[in-house]
Amino acid sequence: MSVGLLAGCNASATGVPLNAASGIDTSAALGGSSVGAAGDSSAVTGGALPVAATASPASCGGKVTNVQDVQRLINEPVGCPGALNTFWHGELGDAWTAPRFVAYRDGEVPDDACGREVNDPRQFADNALYCTLDDTVAYSVDFLDELAQVGGPTYPLFVLMHELSHRGDRIGGNLGVVTRAEENQADCFAGRQASAAHDAGRIAVSDALQGALLFYSLGDTRGGWFAQEPASAPDAHGSPRQRAQAFAFGYLRDSSTCHTIGKSQTGDVSF
Repeated sequence: MSVGLLAGCNASATGVPLNAASGIDTSAALGGSSVGAAGDSSAVTGGALPVAATASPASCGGKVTNVQDVQRLINEPVGCPGALNTFWHGELGDAWTAPRFVAYRDGEVPDDACGREVNDPRQFADNALYCTLDDTVAYSVDFLDELAQVGGPTYPLFVLMHELSHRGDRIGGNLGVVTRAEENQADCFAGRQASAAHDAGRIAVSDALQGALLFYSLGDTRGGWFAQEPASAPDAHGSPRQRAQAFAFGYLRDSSTCHTIGKSQTGDVSF
């Protein structure tokens, strides 16, 4: 699995499955539509469905215990405590719009602009990514399923939080200065969203601790040559320690900490 810029397409990769095998119709239930031009953050929200400004108590769910709850948390309107749209609306105001999710299976390419441009299923297997070409979050159902089986429903949730962080950074004009810094910043904002979900009673402290372990396991080791890979390499990600630390900093600190991480020319997350 890769978590960074997808080769041949300006996309950020990570993973998480909300899966049809778990009784979820991912083809219809994962958000609105949005199209944005690559390299133009002002265009990301153009044509997107706005997020509802208010929520009735009946539309808000409770604690995340299964993948259906994950689906609810990522789609709930602004105003639902702990919902991801609520978090990002608090960060970005009305610039944040309902994200569009694209599910696919390993062996397929996602039905979005990055899938059409790269058109190589091997690049998308066991993966999840934010595609800047048309402002979509795509994920392998098989990959997210595997994560859910290993660590429960919050594992795929945290990966989706990472991808939505790329989207939030782009909309807010807060992109990392190099690829590795951008990826670590997204891990940090995944921690920020996890903190908001915990404060609202949607996930437990133990889930957040598991999140740090998840990002550690997804760290970039590159067969031992991590130190020789430039932080600006297209697919550069944080080391296991950096990724776990960035997530923890986001959970324990604030958004300015994440922006500071994004400004590191080396991708380091130490303060």
